[in-house]
Amino acid sequence: EEPRIRYHRCFPCSMIATSLLLFIFVTTLSFPKTGAFVTPLHSSSKTQQYVLQAHSEKEWDLNVAIVGAGPSGLLLAHKLLRSNIPVANIDVFESRADPRDLQKQQGSRAYALGLGIRGRSAIRTVDEELWAAVKERGFECERFRLHLSQKLNVKLRDREEGVEPSVLIYQTDLCSGLLDELETRSSDSSQCTVNVHYETFIKQVDLANAIMETNEQKKGPYDLIVGCDGANSIVRGALDKYSPPNTFQFTQRRLLPGCFKVARCEKMPPLLDQNSVALVLPESKALGVTAFVEPTVNGGCCILFAGKLSDASKSEAEEEEEEEEGQTGVNFNSLLFPDPNLSDGDIRSDGGLTKEMIFEQFPLLEGTPGMDDAVHQLLNQRTSVADSVKCNIYNAPSTITPTAICGDAAHATGGVSGQGCNSALIDAAVLVDCLIENYHPTKNDDNIVATKKAMLHQSLQSYSNKQVPQGLALYDLSFGNDGKILPIFRNIKAMLSNVIDTIFGGRWFGIGKKPLQTLLASSLDSFTYIRRDRQNYFVDEFPSDEEFVKQLESVYDV
Repeated sequence: EEPRIRYHRCFPCSMIATSLLLFIFVTTLSFPKTGAFVTPLHSSSKTQQYVLQAHSEKEWDLNVAIVGAGPSGLLLAHKLLRSNIPVANIDVFESRADPRDLQKQQGSRAYALGLGIRGRSAIRTVDEELWAAVKERGFECERFRLHLSQKLNVKLRDREEGVEPSVLIYQTDLCSGLLDELETRSSDSSQCTVNVHYETFIKQVDLANAIMETNEQKKGPYDLIVGCDGANSIVRGALDKYSPPNTFQFTQRRLLPGCFKVARCEKMPPLLDQNSVALVLPESKALGVTAFVEPTVNGGCCILFAGKLSDASKSEAEEEEEEEEGQTGVNFNSLLFPDPNLSDGDIRSDGGLTKEMIFEQFPLLEGTPGMDDAVHQLLNQRTSVADSVKCNIYNAPSTITPTAICGDAAHATGGVSGQGCNSALIDAAVLVDCLIENYHPTKNDDNIVATKKAMLHQSLQSYSNKQVPQGLALYDLSFGNDGKILPIFRNIKAMLSNVIDTIFGGRWFGIGKKPLQTLLASSLDSFTYIRRDRQNYFVDEFPSDEEFVKQLESVYDV
């Protein structure tokens, strides 16, 4: 049976509002440090191995599979090694190449991630040294400017005294830092091995028999399987397949017509603040394309061009508006964002014309060192379209292999909220904390296999109880009422409140509250707290914690 994936078209409210949400630095919760520090070990070429101290009760040792060696998957491995949980083996499967293989990383279209207070806290649950190793590979930045034109710009955020800034870091650099630390913390006396299998494709996840079938072999059985494998998660698909009908449910949709491409440059544009993120609007406002510039480590930058796919069903008003703008919008969009179904090698465009159009629409990018190479990257890159994902539960029923999903596999907002990496790292930290709270091996157990499985399922249920409300709250905060309409007077009141909050933000004379972006960026409030506090902006009531637990613990009661 095919996974129940539903695709919808989702139109952003406005170019500015959608683009602003691309860069919201995030908040965090506090997580207790757990377990004694344990050092893992050395790597081989394609499979990295790390060793954990042996445990006396071998029957209780866990064999764990993690699908996805992105930030959350690697942090999950770190957390397991850092904890006192008896783990015998961890296999991490990743379809991509080792992030430290620079030759294979060429052409990467990943933009710089913003590691905020949330992501920092999750990494620090391992120890401060791990965060320091990650931090040195990124660029500290808290400034954000909106450039309405070549001469007019607005400072939306600035560095606050006493507040630790966010760190802008490429995903490849973040993963490389996590991997390097795992290798450095080696110990030849351990007996639990972690294998990171790169360029390994998962063909099937058999949750009935706890087996992983890859392009190379079948591996297992596993005591625990965790999917950290992104919006198109194969582990989530297996949960859907093996769960009883009408229990596990998810919705996946493409955020059309929005699309994007990314280019890396060796230096920041000289006309922009070298230490500030910049959202640059085009000269032709009907163009529908924005340039989002992020400073990165060693003086470089990442430029994300966000736009919309060409649509043959344009209204007459839209066509007339584009004609008044000299048809530049139509040509530029079709030139920069061809059909996303084309592969990288099939894309052909005029580099000189594209560069000319970029400078015409974004004159603040003129003089950027390495712009010719940046244009080459753009034109040889497939158009990317983001997905959103929403699930009703993040763990498996007790009748199959203990399984959980984290990050974009469980809740994705397609970059709209800017929370993806940070919330995924939190998932990994919370998951291991739940294992620590619930997985307690005992002596003289007559049925260790059954008790072990029951403890793991309880751990994963606890993880769902904690993280599903956070994921659903983030989804609401990202997409609003998602098509539903507030009553007219509530809608007017909400609009006025947004304007007042944006202008005053509680800074002057106590007028207004902190805007949503600021709350997400600088407060320590959970997503659920923020969502409930903003109930007047929503049609549907957000459930209480008690209601969520009741709902989640009854999902598999069939």
